[in-house]
Amino acid sequence: MKAHVIEVGPNAIRRLCCGGTAVVDSEAAGAALEGIDDSVTLVDLRPVSVESLWRTVLESVDCGSPEGVIVVHPSWWAPTRVAVVSAGAQMLAGDVVMQPRTWLLGQAAPAEFRHGTVAVEIADGVVVITGAAVAAETRPEDQQGVAEAVVRSIRTMTTETTGTVLIDAPGTVRGAGALAGMIAEALRDSDGMVVMKIDDIGFRKLAANVISSGGEDRGSSGNAAAGHAHRRWTLALGALVIGAVLAVSGVARHPTPHVGDEMPTTFLVEGHVALEVPAHWPVRRVVAGPGSARLQISSPSDPEEALHVTQSRVALATLGATAEFLKSAIDAAPAGVFVDFNAAGRTAGRPAVTYREIRSAHDIRWTVWVDKAVRISVGCQSRRGHDDAVSRECERAVRSARALS
Repeated sequence: MKAHVIEVGPNAIRRLCCGGTAVVDSEAAGAALEGIDDSVTLVDLRPVSVESLWRTVLESVDCGSPEGVIVVHPSWWAPTRVAVVSAGAQMLAGDVVMQPRTWLLGQAAPAEFRHGTVAVEIADGVVVITGAAVAAETRPEDQQGVAEAVVRSIRTMTTETTGTVLIDAPGTVRGAGALAGMIAEALRDSDGMVVMKIDDIGFRKLAANVISSGGEDRGSSGNAAAGHAHRRWTLALGALVIGAVLAVSGVARHPTPHVGDEMPTTFLVEGHVALEVPAHWPVRRVVAGPGSARLQISSPSDPEEALHVTQSRVALATLGATAEFLKSAIDAAPAGVFVDFNAAGRTAGRPAVTYREIRSAHDIRWTVWVDKAVRISVGCQSRRGHDDAVSRECERAVRSARALS
């Protein structure tokens, strides 16, 4: 069966088949991508449900054929984002398969160099490196420094004497081509390493190869980078059928995941902040009830176990100023709600302001610090007296959280 390919994200929605590239209206695509974490967004100043908007934009790039459709998305997207796109794609004709960009990028790796493949995805505020592990580097103004940091991450993942680095440089991402060139240049002296920069033309060619093969390879791991992504997602999502696929795990022939003590995670990008969270924990926005508006990432097994993330721009980017601000707010709150305030605390090796929020059914241990003029707050929620229940997830989130700009 012939397969069609639709590219979703990081900054565009477009069809990569059927006689050329069909691009969704930029305003509609922008609204769909920006509102993907919400239930309602604005289009032409009118509120529109995000679910219906995604159906509309995906239908606009549908070929109208009963043949299969492959929807390619950023591999670092949270499962909740993939679920939104998957739900909208169910209106398309034919079977729908969701695949991360690492899967399509991996088709470019020469067969003899597929072992040890690393994929580098460049987005506006972050660069995600997927290989034997997953790492992320933020994109400040110093792009040379970003390139060097990415190369260091790549080198920690490529212990083999041969391998391939696939650098994804979408034309819709600001400065992606230049940054990809810097990374490739820094890797040019790596013995036995094949380095490939893949721009929009190259990405379309990879899609064309999949189309010409009839989509026969659309469910296989194909390369180490894609295989690693499959293993990290399969643990959480492997029970789902293709009709409700959230990630590549819904397709047969994936390698059995190595569970061990490894927690499947994904990078969550929200506003000016990126952090690593459990891949199978659903994400929602909380704008009502006690506390600040925030993202809540909840355990699917216990509703009282969760992570909370808030952020705000600040004029004084110091820990001392943050401590003064929080102390004033805590002093103004009812007695007993916020306790254990520590202006010189530490979580996961990070100096921060820490305190505990007491609620009826649970406690939230907050860690607050400032990075690049962004105040980041990570709250770790658990049943009272059971802090260890989320200690691993909490430490990973705090250690990985960083400002994107």
